[in-house]
Amino acid sequence: MTNRRKSVDRYGGLFIRLLKRSILAAALFLIGFYLLHQGNIAFVFIGFAPIILGAIIIAFPLAELFAEPTGNLFWPSEHYDHPQPQYSIPQSKRARGLYEEAMTGFEKLAEEHPQETQPYFEMIDIAIVNLHDPQRAKAIFHRGIAALEKEEDRETLARMYRAIQTRLNSRPGN
Repeated sequence: MTNRRKSVDRYGGLFIRLLKRSILAAALFLIGFYLLHQGNIAFVFIGFAPIILGAIIIAFPLAELFAEPTGNLFWPSEHYDHPQPQYSIPQSKRARGLYEEAMTGFEKLAEEHPQETQPYFEMIDIAIVNLHDPQRAKAIFHRGIAALEKEEDRETLARMYRAIQTRLNSRPGN
């Protein structure tokens, strides 16, 4: 079961509990307000008891309903089961003109995260734009197509490869 499905089930149960408690709390509120409007001072003090009890009954599911999403801003309940790819190091090497070192970094990312398309995009872009090596870009593209399992990812890689290839022919002086 996915995390999204679990949260939907969890909130569904929470709303049902809240509805049941709301019915009881509403009855207590009505009793309390009825007693408050009797005019007798003794009934006024007694009338506060059902109102307070109704507020306590409904407070816990309401607090749970609002606390979890707010708490997830500071302490997320979802986490990754493995480290996520770190693109910043090879990207910074590329920005400094260290293209081969950047290619090595993206190669490592492609090995560690075989279903990620981003390393292939980056390597193809470096090969075409910075190294002006369309053959190398083509080899990277075919390696990426072979490695990716999802058809959607292969189509995205093909689309990006064609788009990046157009940059080879659009350089000034060509």
